[in-house]
Amino acid sequence: MNIEDELRGALDISAPPPTTTLDQVMKRGRRQVFLQRAGAMIGVVAVVAGVGIGAATLNQASPPQQADQPSFGPATVEHAVGWPRVDTPPQKPYGTWSPASTAPPPAGRPILAMPRCDIKQRKWAMKVHAGSLTLNDEYVRKWIGTVREQLPEVEVSELSPRLDKSSYLEYAVDLTDSGGTGSVRLTAGRFAGTPLEYADDNIWTSGDCVPPYRTTLPDGTILQLHSVRAAEPFQTLLQVMEVFRPDGLMLQLELANYGSKDMRPAAQEGYWERTGPGRANLPLTEEQFSRLGPAIAEVA
Repeated sequence: MNIEDELRGALDISAPPPTTTLDQVMKRGRRQVFLQRAGAMIGVVAVVAGVGIGAATLNQASPPQQADQPSFGPATVEHAVGWPRVDTPPQKPYGTWSPASTAPPPAGRPILAMPRCDIKQRKWAMKVHAGSLTLNDEYVRKWIGTVREQLPEVEVSELSPRLDKSSYLEYAVDLTDSGGTGSVRLTAGRFAGTPLEYADDNIWTSGDCVPPYRTTLPDGTILQLHSVRAAEPFQTLLQVMEVFRPDGLMLQLELANYGSKDMRPAAQEGYWERTGPGRANLPLTEEQFSRLGPAIAEVA
């Protein structure tokens, strides 16, 4: 990973300094926004990059019809997730992601060739950035209960430990099945415009190569599910879903292929560092992950 790649992922906060050794990578601390924004993104590889990757690993689908501008009318193609993709042209990849030599995947794990697409800056500022809003204990308990209710086929842990002096407010649970343990993390923020304005503004902020899936609930809440993407270290896999409510509350869920057992407090107080590579794939399919969007919107 070079300096340009990290600057692409910085967005709301400064990215960690570049490193060249595994020990330095491990001591970067777990900056959630960096992992959310860093690394290259996975599009529909067979269509966009010409590389075939199993759907069980990457959970991808083919791109939508192209259009000059985003159109939020009925979609022409339906996918297993049950939501249409935003009707706008896909981004053209500028390269292919590969793991850094300082923290590669463990021996025997396939290295995934993934198209890299631009991470675009937001035009609309958040009133309160995701990860800066505290959620009360009652809401967090309801959220965990909702995850268990929606995913009976997956073992869902209690709330993962949080660092007292961390400035990033996230609420995570481990997700375990026969393939290993991953996690899903909840953060919250607030916006000042309409759900559609902010959903549109976030189409490319995760560096997707194809437009995200989107659906609108009867109350006007917009749910937006982005593509799987890769990040350092160990070929981390991440997927983000955003919930934009009419009352200005934004909820963000991030699915990861690592869990609490792969983390430990870093030497830098208030940060985590990765010590384990996690599982080979994400713990949920796109269809499973999409179940959490409407459910968490109702809980809020």
